[in-house]
Amino acid sequence: MIQNFREICYSKKRKAEEGNMVTIKEIAEKLGVSTTTVSNVIHGKTRKMSADTRKRIEEALVHYHYVADYRTEKETEELKFILVSFCLGTKENILMDPFCGEMLGAIEKELHLYHRNVWYDSSLNEDELLRKSQAFQVEGVLVLGENPKTCEYLSKCMPKPVVFIDSEEGGYDNVSGQSVDGAKSMAEYLLSQGHEKIAFFCDERMDYGSTKEKLQGVREALAAVGKKLEEKDIFVLPEEQLLRSEIFRSFVPRVKKQEYTVAFFCSDYFACEAMDVFSAQGLKLPEELSVTGFDDNPLAKLVTPRLTTIRQYPSLRAKEAVKLLMKRIRGEAVTVHSYSFPLELIVRESVKNRNFEQK
Repeated sequence: MIQNFREICYSKKRKAEEGNMVTIKEIAEKLGVSTTTVSNVIHGKTRKMSADTRKRIEEALVHYHYVADYRTEKETEELKFILVSFCLGTKENILMDPFCGEMLGAIEKELHLYHRNVWYDSSLNEDELLRKSQAFQVEGVLVLGENPKTCEYLSKCMPKPVVFIDSEEGGYDNVSGQSVDGAKSMAEYLLSQGHEKIAFFCDERMDYGSTKEKLQGVREALAAVGKKLEEKDIFVLPEEQLLRSEIFRSFVPRVKKQEYTVAFFCSDYFACEAMDVFSAQGLKLPEELSVTGFDDNPLAKLVTPRLTTIRQYPSLRAKEAVKLLMKRIRGEAVTVHSYSFPLELIVRESVKNRNFEQK
């Protein structure tokens, strides 16, 4: 009987939501019984209760469209979501990039510690982000790779707390890596190995965020020894893989002419993709061309030669971003709203020491 009664209560849910939902206290007052007695009927604890009292309460609950919430505390918490968006343009298969995959996985793992779930979407513009953030179950938002102007706009207009990852510092919460120092340390290492003819390969987001900072780091290292990175030395890679492959193929003759001795890539993903094309075109790596990356994802240790790169620790950034967001959601005091993690140079076999063949 109780199971059937609960099913009846649930079947009335939509009707109850359309009107004023009655409470246990109100039903108890109408029937002249205690709230405990009404609660016992709802939860099936009627063994010591008269059949007449139980029947009266059951009929009243159905009549007044009472909707019982039988979810446990854990089940209720599982309905809370954090909207996560990777704003990387129209780049396809974002999560195939190990950096992005590790970042999202670390975010999800950390959120589970707070009994929160991930609602991931990589195709959102600022208006869609604002709209989806208004969903009832969404408590906060994490955004990766957005430009500073949009970050300022979203931080002011977003109805829920928002934390940005890998954006430039500004009047908003941001967690990033020290990309300027990381790129500078790589360029300094290349110079120490006798490489002055550097080709810089990056994505199309050159005017903001980590790509801008990596370019700045390389330029600072070269400027310190009286060298420059010219515009002709910067190769902007499109989002389409076939177009990138064509750029890599057209780069090979310039290496053969000794215009460049090293290719500096802003991500391991692009570096590994290029190494495959370079090898297929007959380039000997690193004898004819040295290659470096940025991330230290699993691909860096699988290619031949193994890739010299910058370790970024995306999991640490994800963890700190989630902690900061949860503080905002809970209304806790936040003394620092911008975190920047140090990066690490990882030397492997993809860079040739040219000092011995100088002069």
